[in-house]
Amino acid sequence: MTTEFRIDKPGVYRRRDGSEVCLWPAFSESPLQWFAVGHKLPMSYKVNGDFWVGGEESEFDIVAYVSPLPAEILQRMAEALEAAEYCPQQTTPATFGEALKAMTQEPKQ
Repeated sequence: MTTEFRIDKPGVYRRRDGSEVCLWPAFSESPLQWFAVGHKLPMSYKVNGDFWVGGEESEFDIVAYVSPLPAEILQRMAEALEAAEYCPQQTTPATFGEALKAMTQEPKQ
């Protein structure tokens, strides 16, 4: 019996072009339920591994699970979450991505 590939947990996944990407759930009802973390470009994926564009095969499609997320990525995520939750004098970012972005910006003077 053959089963269709599915992204079912956070981790490092291999794209069709052979490169690897770290994925985290988007926690949304959108068809794009997984997004890349620790990557320079915003990338979103469907549960079946399809890259967000069209229905055609793409070199960016996810084809295999590789490993759990690296400790460095998890540490950066934990720091971003802590910054978002424990800064009551600031407006808390609405999303984890906004928290990561806020951590990388220069302080306003």
